Amino acid sequence: MPTLVVVRHAKADSPVGLQDIARPLADRGRADAAAAGRWLAQNVGGCDLLLTSPARRTEETTARLLDGWGRTPVVVDEERLYEASLGDMLRIVRGLDTERPDSTVVLVAHNPGASALVEALTGEVVQLRTGGIAVIEVAGEWADADTTSCTLSHQHTARAETGGED
Repeated sequence: MPTLVVVRHAKADSPVGLQDIARPLADRGRADAAAAGRWLAQNVGGCDLLLTSPARRTEETTARLLDGWGRTPVVVDEERLYEASLGDMLRIVRGLDTERPDSTVVLVAHNPGASALVEALTGEVVQLRTGGIAVIEVAGEWADADTTSCTLSHQHTARAETGGED
């Protein structure tokens, strides 16, 4: 059974004059992303493919996440994840073509698309906060992923011990 892990990027900084795509993680975001990786190591196990938005904050989240997770999957910058609509995200998921039927794929993305994707696939209303993780079990093929074939198995908001609230 395939597993989809949807991760909302960790807390970003908002420097004046910087374009949205270039926003870096805040100090807390860097710590929380590593905490998310540690949580994934304990609760998800391996990862076959990680797709990340090309935004700086998602790429920095990915790097810290993998450090904490201790995994080195194939990582792909997926242009469509930046400013993705629900339709874009569904097309990405349903277009996945992994070699193993029990593959684990991670999407590191942004809201509102990340939360909308979880809801569309599972029927569960989920509002992912920064550093939020949703683990979805997919019964069947990626191409058929919808509310009749997907189950939300875990939801977690990663916070480092020194991290605060959103």
